[in-house]
Amino acid sequence: MAKVNVKAPVGYHFMVKDDGGYYLMKTSGNYVVHTTGEYTSQLSVAVEVRGTHIPTTTTQRTATATSAAGSTTTTRTTSSTRGTTSSGGGSSSGGY
Repeated sequence: MAKVNVKAPVGYHFMVKDDGGYYLMKTSGNYVVHTTGEYTSQLSVAVEVRGTHIPTTTTQRTATATSAAGSTTTTRTTSSTRGTTSSGGGSSSGGY
């Protein structure tokens, strides 16, 4: 299984444990590398990708009258652009 590097959102950092567990923490001021107990701060974590996502295609049809004489049918095909589903170790504290 592949590992993907995931960056913390702007204004946040990860607290990573030696066993791979982690949680997201809000950064107050400028980010400085620090440790708390058995956790060390990092701006990114390696997350294991355990499965794949198969993009789906959806077709939508709509009929809109353009005049009293007839109507126009529009067909739109959309696809998902997401390529993977990931799950990793750890928990998150704090709320969104």
